[in-house]
Amino acid sequence: MSGYRFSVYVIRDGEGWAACCPEFPDCRAWGATYEAALANLRDVIQIFVEDGLGDDEPPPQHDELSFTTLSL
Repeated sequence: MSGYRFSVYVIRDGEGWAACCPEFPDCRAWGATYEAALANLRDVIQIFVEDGLGDDEPPPQHDELSFTTLSL
């Protein structure tokens, strides 16, 4: 499985790092390091993609992505 691209954000979460993939709302992973969080999220995303492909559903793909921050 290759050729898919997904957006990911990683944040410092107390004693480690939390990683999320917005294309799959329930797709989250945690790691003690930034790199571990990304590796763990990659595994979770792969499960989501394989599950969807098994149901004949292509993974969500977006042509454009914008990331910004808002101050309140």
